[in-house]
Amino acid sequence: MEIHEPIDQQKRLNIIAVVDESDCGRNALRFGEKLTEVFGATLTVVARFGFSYVEKGQASLPPVDPEAGHLVPDGYFFPETLYRYADEKNTIMFVIGVDDEDRKALFNRRRALRFIKPSRLPVLTVGRKEPEENAFRRVVLPIDIERQAKEKALWAGYFSRFYEATIHVLHCNYPDEGLHRQVADNIAFVEKLYQNLEVKYQLDEVAPQSNIDHYALEFAPTVGATLTVTMMTRYRTLADILTGSVEKKLVGNAAQFPVLCINQRDDLYVLCT
Repeated sequence: MEIHEPIDQQKRLNIIAVVDESDCGRNALRFGEKLTEVFGATLTVVARFGFSYVEKGQASLPPVDPEAGHLVPDGYFFPETLYRYADEKNTIMFVIGVDDEDRKALFNRRRALRFIKPSRLPVLTVGRKEPEENAFRRVVLPIDIERQAKEKALWAGYFSRFYEATIHVLHCNYPDEGLHRQVADNIAFVEKLYQNLEVKYQLDEVAPQSNIDHYALEFAPTVGATLTVTMMTRYRTLADILTGSVEKKLVGNAAQFPVLCINQRDDLYVLCT
């Protein structure tokens, strides 16, 4: 694997986009470029072996430029190598395109989950739809009864702190007193966090849903949001085995909607801001 270093920018934040010749793979680059605007970061491009480079703006991939901070493997990359490289280069996020229908795509849902699960960095999964002009200006943060809200809320909040985005805190109004109290506790935590960090947010209450993360995909367009954030499950359950994991239904979703996937782990990367 040949690595070209960005000149005098080693201390800047970095985004890694893993691209290929599929429409989803090309969109990983487009979203990666947009994220560099959000976070003031450099962009590292990882291309699958055999991909043809073309001029920027024509078919998405810029020419290889040693000063641009691109990573170009001379063969198929190994995820473990990429994880180590990301740690060394102050990388804050991976971007991958996920497509179950296009066999040219590097990532289908199954391979995407295999890449996401070991990562201590968030992974943004995108589909065939190109980023909108207002991408990342509104972000949906689904909150349920689970207590893994801190890391998810932090990462959603970064889009407000870096990019003045509005965070839509989506939650259900449960008639059951116990469920209502659990959600209320999580909402109270998020509100306190966001008020302390001066994050722009609004609460969006909806009727009970079978899965708030899935519902977020339907809800987001109604408020002009272009991203939702989800917390990956730490362990597989019997329901996952029988019906498929929640993540598999979100990653590479039919709506082609971007999802920021965050793992439950003690060494999860968070920004020091």
